[in-house]
Amino acid sequence: MFDCKNKKLLVLGGTSASVDLVKTAKKMGVYTIVTDDQDFGVAKEIADETLNISTTDISALARFVKSRKIDGVFCGPSEFNIRNAMKVAHLSRLPFYATEEQWNICSNKESFKELCREFSVPCVFEYDINNSLETETLEHIDYPVIVKPVDGCSSKGIEVCYSEDQLKKSYENAIRYSNQGRVMIEQYIDNGGIVTSVRYIACKGELYLSLTGDTYIVDPINRSALISALTVYPSKYTSHYVDNIDPKVREMFKSIGFKNGVLFMQSLPLGNELFFHEMGLRLSGGLTYTITEAANQINDLEMMIRYALGGSMCSDDEINRIDPLLDGRLAASLCIPLKAGKIAKLDGVEEIMRTLNIENFAQYYNVGDQVSKDSIGTLMQHFGRFKFFANSMKELIDTVNQIQKLLIVEDKTGHDLIYAYFDTDRLR
Repeated sequence: MFDCKNKKLLVLGGTSASVDLVKTAKKMGVYTIVTDDQDFGVAKEIADETLNISTTDISALARFVKSRKIDGVFCGPSEFNIRNAMKVAHLSRLPFYATEEQWNICSNKESFKELCREFSVPCVFEYDINNSLETETLEHIDYPVIVKPVDGCSSKGIEVCYSEDQLKKSYENAIRYSNQGRVMIEQYIDNGGIVTSVRYIACKGELYLSLTGDTYIVDPINRSALISALTVYPSKYTSHYVDNIDPKVREMFKSIGFKNGVLFMQSLPLGNELFFHEMGLRLSGGLTYTITEAANQINDLEMMIRYALGGSMCSDDEINRIDPLLDGRLAASLCIPLKAGKIAKLDGVEEIMRTLNIENFAQYYNVGDQVSKDSIGTLMQHFGRFKFFANSMKELIDTVNQIQKLLIVEDKTGHDLIYAYFDTDRLR
């Protein structure tokens, strides 16, 4: 196995998106250097060394890499910094898991769906609007539809529309979150607010299905918060996917030359079919490796760090341990969405961790923090994520209900700041 000890890794971004990367790299014996243009940052606080070079200053970072003989450049799941890390790595002739061409295809929802159609991978129907809302275009739209920036992330700029007036407003809002100033309009699939995801590890040109899951969105009725509430692994559609779609997906990514790295794809299930609509050529922001590591000792974050430092993506032993069915167990990731407001009281976390079998907990807000109105409907709305395993759906449901019963998040007036409690009847 490749020895990472004392290798030097330049990490782009000092925010919370890099915290787990820095922790994991240090655990592997890697010397970590975190950079951005801020004096302080939670990832900087735990790094071995920090810099105040902007992550967009590619030439300055490349000079630093050369002068310090850095072994690898990487970042967390921030798509903004992935582009920067890619440029620095390529300029410095260091390994990086994706090329610019691969990244551009996969990070753009339109080009990703074009690739899907080329390989007969089913995807969500979209309207050809030529990036403008002409009268003749609007006349042919069948509501409801979902509007989203073609290159957005973190669920920003995404809205469900039921009328022409609403569509026009949402269209203008979505443009704000698109670097390219481009928006797509898709037919909204009303399936009770479920998104099915599949995750892959690529090694030496071969793709391995590592995890599948069904995510239930926070608000499937009013669609005011199209973010995850609960994800259950493995997906109940796994067999269908493996039998009917998986071979096509493997060929699809081989066609663009993707050889080493990780990716995930998201689809909307309807009946017995899955319709794909977007993907990420990156690690999951939800830290899904905490589930696979506990289930079968597969940690794709460690793999990506190792690859960035010049090692191989996977060993034969790791490949043999990949098991999307999690050895017959269920796993869950419960997200707690918050209302806008300032947190004055936070209780129950310690009791949850002490009395329930929680595998991993990531907390994003503390007492004194303000949840802004702009956070509603984006991933910034989440208080935290609880991950755990269960031997049955009943056990999983009981654990979700216990967490929601014990957790208290209030403002100074005692008003409950939890936006919505997950209705476990959706799982029955």
